[in-house]
Amino acid sequence: MFNLIKMNLYRMTHAVSTWVLGIVAMAIAFLDFGLMKILIDDPFKMGISDGKTTITALKTIGSFLMGTDLLIILAIFVVIFANAEHKSGFDKNIIGITKMKWKHTLARWASAMIGVTVMMVLAYGVYFGMSALFMNHFELGNMAQYAKVLGVVYVCYAAFSAIFFFFTTAFQSSVGGIIPSLVITTGIFTLLEQLADLGIKKLIHNPKFLPSDVLFDGVFRSLEMDAGAKSLLRVVAVAAVYIVVLLGACMFMQQRRDVK
Repeated sequence: MFNLIKMNLYRMTHAVSTWVLGIVAMAIAFLDFGLMKILIDDPFKMGISDGKTTITALKTIGSFLMGTDLLIILAIFVVIFANAEHKSGFDKNIIGITKMKWKHTLARWASAMIGVTVMMVLAYGVYFGMSALFMNHFELGNMAQYAKVLGVVYVCYAAFSAIFFFFTTAFQSSVGGIIPSLVITTGIFTLLEQLADLGIKKLIHNPKFLPSDVLFDGVFRSLEMDAGAKSLLRVVAVAAVYIVVLLGACMFMQQRRDVK
């Protein structure tokens, strides 16, 4: 397993797409910070803000990591990386002579998560660093809550990566992986969930469960920065279920599927 991860990481670091997407992720962080700077500090005196809004470390999570920009880049990265296994003759030859084919899938996802982690750290590091250095009113705030929410968001990113990985594995193509992944990350699926919620509320008075309560993107987007431990644990539990179920499905498909 460790050797498979090393091989995947070697190929990842030598892929042009990895470096391009990493640079794009940091550029997006810089642009997102610039937009926030304009909206909050109002340097051009457009009357958008009074320029006195305090930005805390916790707010940087909500304004950047909870947005869609970085998730879209990571979706593209995971799909490209996962799809390489399905179209590379070298990978197919190795998988074809291995009895436990599922190990290759698990190693590929673990390698993808290492790449996701690096890109997430670099992009968020740019956003956080720029906020701390150049925002007129920046405070660290409640660092204990910051650490908890940041950890929960990271687990959520792992669940999103499992979702992107699942679609790519199921369709065995970059197109089949990227289309549903973009539908989720851009918020289109969230809109459909909200419409389904409204329909159920019209049909059932005070329903106990709604689609947005169990579908992961709805759970993620409903995460509040000041949420208590119970709410944070619920999000982690839902994310963990998605990771286990989707990775299990990917490993099952790899084990049962003929290598062509």
